[in-house]
Amino acid sequence: MNYSMKLSDFFQDSDILRDGEFHTLGYVDSNTKGTLSYCDTISYLQKANQNQNIGCIITKKQIADQVEPHKGVVLSPNPRNTFYVLHNSLLENKNYGLRLEYDMGDKCTIHHSAVVSKRTRIGHNVTIAENVVIKDEVMIGDNTFVDAGVVIGCEGLLYVVEDGNLVFVRHVGGVKIGKNVTILSNAVIARSIHDHLLTTVGENTIIGVASNVGHEAKIGNNCAISSHCVIARRAKICDGAWVGPSSVIREHVMIGKFAQVKMGSIVVKDVKENQAVSGNFALDHKINLLHYAQVEEAIKNRA
Repeated sequence: MNYSMKLSDFFQDSDILRDGEFHTLGYVDSNTKGTLSYCDTISYLQKANQNQNIGCIITKKQIADQVEPHKGVVLSPNPRNTFYVLHNSLLENKNYGLRLEYDMGDKCTIHHSAVVSKRTRIGHNVTIAENVVIKDEVMIGDNTFVDAGVVIGCEGLLYVVEDGNLVFVRHVGGVKIGKNVTILSNAVIARSIHDHLLTTVGENTIIGVASNVGHEAKIGNNCAISSHCVIARRAKICDGAWVGPSSVIREHVMIGKFAQVKMGSIVVKDVKENQAVSGNFALDHKINLLHYAQVEEAIKNRA
């Protein structure tokens, strides 16, 4: 978004507690000045108040009096729905959403069956194999290899419920892939919802066969994401971490540097640096092995 808008451009006077200007939409932790966000709880509102980048807030009447006086305020019984309905409506405006400087480097190899949007920025010596789909607003670093059937920059799953119906929320952000990345067959990497918080894969990282990276997930450098994994939205995988086959990382969870998530784990809370976890739900791996041994011994004794 490259121009200012006012709350009064989109909302009825009866819903505006205090008019204000904004440039884009985003979360309460946005790092972009002039962001309009939504707050349906006190904790979110406190974060928005402390963030000088949040210029306007959509919130409930019951907590609206706690919004900092310099921020614009819209009242809504369901702030999240109101926020995403506005988000979808802004898609009709060609100035809304991410816009890269598009380019393609030297010595790239792109299979004739691949579909690569012209609205991408691709580095030097990039290899794109059979039936790959690279959609709008994707950046790919030098020396990256994208194997057959990969999809980068697609929509991710996000919706609101309006009048009992599911309403899909379109994505207007992008994807940033670092240098020397390997993305194996049939992996899927979703674009971000907003234009200032990209889905990111760091340098020298490997994404395994048929793994799914959700919108606004951040995967660091030198990470290994094994086959058939799900890295949910806004999860963070720090540098050097390893995620075993068929593991699931819940949204907003952080996997620390050089941590290991063992095969088939379901991770629902943060994992510390150098920690190994396993199981469903994932626990410290040594504790899980001890628990497993105790169960096996109990079964043996019962037999």
